[in-house]
Amino acid sequence: MKIGDHRTELAFMRLRQQRTDRPPFEDYLRGREWPADGVRTTTTLAPPDTGGWFEQFVIGAAVLGVFWRAERHDDGAYTLWLHSRDTRSWASADYERGRTAYEVYQSGPRNLWDEVEAARRRWDARGRPGPARFGLTATPDAHTMWLDSPESPEAIRVLGG
Repeated sequence: MKIGDHRTELAFMRLRQQRTDRPPFEDYLRGREWPADGVRTTTTLAPPDTGGWFEQFVIGAAVLGVFWRAERHDDGAYTLWLHSRDTRSWASADYERGRTAYEVYQSGPRNLWDEVEAARRRWDARGRPGPARFGLTATPDAHTMWLDSPESPEAIRVLGG
């Protein structure tokens, strides 16, 4: 099935039973004060460049087991939070209008913001392919999302899904 087919170009609201439990942020800090053991870096990838519905689709397909939250501030700035479902890794990226470098903190065995940047770079390097070039193959054991063809080296196989 091609993702960009007119029959599949829809957005869905998840049913309650499809939603994942999202642990509170405090579980990630493990009782320590912010930023706990988070390592500070900077990025030139603006958080808004990761947040459109299709950007989240493409990045989310490559950065598995992660959910996103935005903490918005009155002046239009916000913090984009990334959390692994296992509560072992997290990242935050602070967005402020007019800036070209953004503060990032990461903690845990996965550097989630680095994964987001890598996924975005791969998508950019391929010319930012749109929905019509993506497809999905589902079997009882796994599902595979692919770019251009099911045999593509760009296929992402997810077991048990």
